[in-house]
Amino acid sequence: MRYGGRRRIAISGLVATVTLTGITAAGNTSAGWSKADRPDFTLTILHNNDGESALLPQVIDLDPSAEGEDLAEYGGIARFTRKVDTLRRQSGWATYDRGEAFKRGVVLLNSGDNYLAGTRFQASQQPGAPFYDGLAVKRLRYDALAIGNHEFDFGPATLARFIETVGRTPFVSANLDFSEEPSLATLAAEGRIVSSTIIRERGERIGVVGLTTPVLRTISSPGAVEISPEIIAIAQAEVDALTKRKVNKIILVSHLQGLAEEIALASSLKNVDVIIGGGGDELLADEGDELIPGDEANVFGSYPQIVQDASGKQVPIVTTPGNYRYVGQLQVTFDRKGNVLSWDDADSGLQIVTDRGPAAVGLDRFQLKKVQEPVAAFVAGLKETIIGSSDVDLDCERAEVRGLETNCANLIADGILAAGQAQAATFDLDTPQIGIINGGGIRGEIDQVAGPISLDDTFRLQPFGNFIAVAEDVPGESLRQLFEEGATRLPASGEGGFAHPSDGTILVIDPTQPARITDASTGAQITPGARVRTLILADGTVVVQDGVTQNVTVTVVGLNFSLAGGDAYPVLPFTTIGVSDQQALQTYIQGPLGGVVSAAQYPRGGEGRITILPVPAP
Repeated sequence: MRYGGRRRIAISGLVATVTLTGITAAGNTSAGWSKADRPDFTLTILHNNDGESALLPQVIDLDPSAEGEDLAEYGGIARFTRKVDTLRRQSGWATYDRGEAFKRGVVLLNSGDNYLAGTRFQASQQPGAPFYDGLAVKRLRYDALAIGNHEFDFGPATLARFIETVGRTPFVSANLDFSEEPSLATLAAEGRIVSSTIIRERGERIGVVGLTTPVLRTISSPGAVEISPEIIAIAQAEVDALTKRKVNKIILVSHLQGLAEEIALASSLKNVDVIIGGGGDELLADEGDELIPGDEANVFGSYPQIVQDASGKQVPIVTTPGNYRYVGQLQVTFDRKGNVLSWDDADSGLQIVTDRGPAAVGLDRFQLKKVQEPVAAFVAGLKETIIGSSDVDLDCERAEVRGLETNCANLIADGILAAGQAQAATFDLDTPQIGIINGGGIRGEIDQVAGPISLDDTFRLQPFGNFIAVAEDVPGESLRQLFEEGATRLPASGEGGFAHPSDGTILVIDPTQPARITDASTGAQITPGARVRTLILADGTVVVQDGVTQNVTVTVVGLNFSLAGGDAYPVLPFTTIGVSDQQALQTYIQGPLGGVVSAAQYPRGGEGRITILPVPAP
């Protein structure tokens, strides 16, 4: 499906600007250059981000109203790889235009989040299985990769395994210090993880600087990795070091969780020529770009976005939606001094990965046989294993579980409590009084339709491999602030720290009261919240009454990620009990529920554990 008609801007010796989504965008192909700014090198930058273990293709019926099926395939690592290889081959004379350089090169860059918990990732965790995401990335032959937040979801040791599988391609992040993390320190010392790298292409040196979101510790599990929030100063210092080495073409690859962050950053930097963002899943589409059906409504703005840097120079900023559905392509022409003369609008933009139409490509055989087929076989096996059924739709969508009580979250919280209560005595722990699940720990992101529940469904909903953990003697105020952290964005939804309690809990939240304030980089509390007005546990323990915290201690069970301070929760000393998040859900459905999730016990919208008081209209 095409988005409008192809736009091309052609100007001689000048840069034209138009306003798109509030940001100045420009593109040109130019003739009549002066001797000083004659085109010297044209670089095609291929890029993607947020692959997130989406190794299998998405299949869409293009005409569901018609008889029969008209199925089209989008994404998938085998077709994505073939698309990249095709674009690499076409980056030379096939895309030459007047005003560009005769000397031409191509690089492939990545802005992080290459794997994500879920059934496809789980295939790599089976005994004797390779790290399929690592094999896929190695075959793609990136020139450099940024490090995102999801790379740490399973801890630094899993990231180390991923990097070792990928091979010699450098991973770049200037604001992370790996020296105190044993599993990654050696890789950093070997130059496998660096602050920046220099790519040599057709005799040219191209500097690549990496950045990772400063809020990494509150949204993932980086272990002893140190995270600096001073990304402007750090990035500029790295750029300055490269320019002193006479590297005059510099690309920043960053994973800052949203393109607005890269846009803000660009205005504070100098001598960065191109920025490639990751983590926000924004779709930048020019007129004429072919998009996956349904994506037309999600266009963030034009490709590229253009921002004026600290010296007044225009910098193109790009990103792609994730899941290997598109390849980004930005064609930039430099003069001899490394100044960006132009970017070719006609030969830049999102390149769809599909088996349909003029953009169609085939499959890479290695990725098909060594990655896609074994992962598909594993996932198929999970789908065929039925562990129970539900007679009610479970509300599991992202916006629901991150700001509202839902039956999906209630089910998972009850499973966590059941696991903690069943195993506490084995570990000589007090019996938990309350179970907690954070909204960000519930994935799937689609409603679970009433009917059979497969093993695949449990992995889809609880994919991270976190362990159930018990924290004893938790002060009432600490438990309160955990729920306060989840309420910071209310009444808006979208906060991964939104906390769901187990059955029998009474939780009343007033969004008009002061919200908890924490340090964005460390999660440390700056100001306590006052939005939790009532918190009473199922056994009758009163933790908060009329907004006042009572002098009580409580035994809590939750995910080790949450109790360790994830989502900026208070850090609670805990003991893990050898049960994963997925195992807790599976065991609860098969055991205490007898294989049936009933509408009586888990009605849509929940049974009233959480009450969010209305905010008066302005």
